[in-house]
Amino acid sequence: MHLSPGHLRVVLILALLQELQVKPQRDILRDQFEKDLLLCPACFADQREQCEAIFEAIAEPSEWSRVLKSISLLFDQRQIYWLELKEKEGRRTRLVAKRKALNPYTVQVNNLEEFLQLGERPGGFHLCRTGTNTPRFVTYLEHRGYSSPSIWFYLTHDVSPLLLRELHSLDFPVPRPYGSCGFTHFQEDAGRPLTHYPEKEEAVRLDVARQVLELSLKLTFGFADFRFYLTDLTADNLVYDEASGKVTIVDVDSLILVDAKSTEGHAQKYEPLPGEGFTFDVSMFCSGQQLDANVYQACLLLRDFLRPNDRLQLLLEQCIRCQNDQCDMRFQVAYDLIKILKESQRELEIE
Repeated sequence: MHLSPGHLRVVLILALLQELQVKPQRDILRDQFEKDLLLCPACFADQREQCEAIFEAIAEPSEWSRVLKSISLLFDQRQIYWLELKEKEGRRTRLVAKRKALNPYTVQVNNLEEFLQLGERPGGFHLCRTGTNTPRFVTYLEHRGYSSPSIWFYLTHDVSPLLLRELHSLDFPVPRPYGSCGFTHFQEDAGRPLTHYPEKEEAVRLDVARQVLELSLKLTFGFADFRFYLTDLTADNLVYDEASGKVTIVDVDSLILVDAKSTEGHAQKYEPLPGEGFTFDVSMFCSGQQLDANVYQACLLLRDFLRPNDRLQLLLEQCIRCQNDQCDMRFQVAYDLIKILKESQRELEIE
């Protein structure tokens, strides 16, 4: 029997659906957590009670939605689930569950001491080493109640959940965290990526630009004498919520953390290395100088996103190039830009 191409596709899809295990989402996430526990019981055992509460509160999507998700995971290895959580009085909260794609056979660091011996890891998370045996950031996390196994795991393999939790507690513009279950982190669905908003009305774009610049400054100055330098500040990692008008950074995996207390460095201008986009050398951050690299990345992003008028375009270009005869430090340019953006917003409101 010969089948037409159309009939053949239908047969293949039906065969694929038979092979798929379309489980309830809570069961999929629970099974994943149990596997993570087997890999590192000491890292995740204290998460069980919290995770069970999350699993039980998940509002299950339709079976067809689960089928489509199962199919998508065959082609897209990013394990991201959009969920609804049932809360009190019938309210539902939209969450995002992000699962770190880790190969269990590569999870080889077994304690914090081994983590501290790791070399530089450009492109991921890097904790600048200090003269002390135990970095002050590790001590800070211990005082915050994290166990040693949890600290080494998250610093080594998936720093974003840990940092987002700390940043949220200090009122940084990050999503509200709902908890971590092994390699899976549950956080508030804080909006849509900035890539969806390049054609928005000018008032929205001006407000977004101001918030991005303020974020770049806030991360540079950090908290508790820790500075945070993003190495992947893109429109995909920033989201905008139309209801609240708030810009949020949703992923801080690619980041360099500097202990400013262990250095005597002064503010210094970031000088791009040859190449496209944001180019850097980890050692320039760990030297102890307070670099304006976050501002540089923000200006790069906004030059394309903002579609600025001539005055703003000039300032953004000045921020990016920051030539010695025109620009001493990008920090002052950022403050000037924020002031102009606020003035422009007020003018639009009056009109």
